[in-house]
Amino acid sequence: MRENCANEDRGMKYIPLFSIDPRCVIPDLLHMKIRIVNRLIDGLLAESEDRDKREKVQNLNAPSSHLKNIVAAINSCGVKFEVWEEEKNGRTFTSLAGGDCRTLLQLLHDRLKEKLDTRTENMTLLLWTLLHEICEHFENDVDGNSVQTKTSLFLDTFVKLGSFGCKGYGRERVTPYIHILAHHASTKHEKFQCLGWFSSQGIEKKNDILKHLHHSRSNKWNSAADALKLAKRLEANEHGRSSRAYIKCDVDYWSRGGIQERLKRPRCAEESTREPHPPPNADEMDAGQLRTELRAIGVRTAVKGVKKLRAMLKRGQQKRLLQ
Repeated sequence: MRENCANEDRGMKYIPLFSIDPRCVIPDLLHMKIRIVNRLIDGLLAESEDRDKREKVQNLNAPSSHLKNIVAAINSCGVKFEVWEEEKNGRTFTSLAGGDCRTLLQLLHDRLKEKLDTRTENMTLLLWTLLHEICEHFENDVDGNSVQTKTSLFLDTFVKLGSFGCKGYGRERVTPYIHILAHHASTKHEKFQCLGWFSSQGIEKKNDILKHLHHSRSNKWNSAADALKLAKRLEANEHGRSSRAYIKCDVDYWSRGGIQERLKRPRCAEESTREPHPPPNADEMDAGQLRTELRAIGVRTAVKGVKKLRAMLKRGQQKRLLQ
C-alpha cells in the first residue's frame, strides 16, 4: 500500500497513517451499503440532470421533468427524499439511513422502469438488482458461499456505464466502498461465514433515534445533552409501571340513568364570593399602558395622544359595564 499510494488507479491517494494488515480489517456491511446506494442515487440524479439540459438546448420550453421523476420515484417507495442546490457544494440530496437504503433496494428497481435513458436503462436497473442480491446474500447466508461473480459484474457494469456518457458512472466514479465490495467483501464473507454479523445496525439505530430527537423534540440550546438524556429514558421505558387492572362492578350503571344521578348531586366546589376587580384608573396611566388596556378589551388604534387614549379607554369601560 505504501509503494502504490501514488497510483490513484489502485484506490489509494495518500500514505496510510497506520500499518494495519488488511487481513485484520472487516468491512462494515451497513455503511458499505449506505455509501454505495448514495453513489447510485447520485448517478441517477446526474443522468436525469444531463437529460434535462440536453432537452433544454433543443427546446427552451421543455419541462425539467426527468429529475422530478426520479425524486417522485424515490418518494413513492415511502422514503422522504429531496434535492436542493447549495452555494458551495452544488447539488445536494437528503442523507439516507440504513432502513431507507434497504427499502430502496427492495422497491426502487420497479419504480425506475421507463424513467431512465433507453440506452442504459437495463444496465442501470441491473446495478440496483445486483446490489440488492449481494446485500441479501451477505446478511442471510451463514455458510460462507461465494458471491464473487455478482460483485465483479456490479463493478464492470458500473464502469461500463461511464463509456456511454453517463456522468454519474465510470472508472473515475468508483469509490473505496465499491472497490471493497467488488474485490474484498466476498473473500471476507467466505472467511468469516457471514459478513452480516459485523454490521453496525445497532449503532445506526441509536443514531437514527438521536437524529429524530434532535430535529423534533430536543432543546436547541443544548441539543446534544438533551438527546442523550432522552435516549437513556427510552432505554428505561420497558421498566415503567404497568397500568392497574380495573374490574367494572356495575356494567349497566350508565344505561340506568347514571348521568342524571350525577347531575342531581350537589357541587363540591363553592361559587367564588370574591368581588370583581375595579376597572383600572385611566387618569394614572401613560400612553403605553393605555394602549395595552385598549387591546385587552378588543380596541386597536394608532392614536398616540394620551388624552384621546384615556377617553377611548373610558368609553370602552362604560360599554363593558353596560353589557
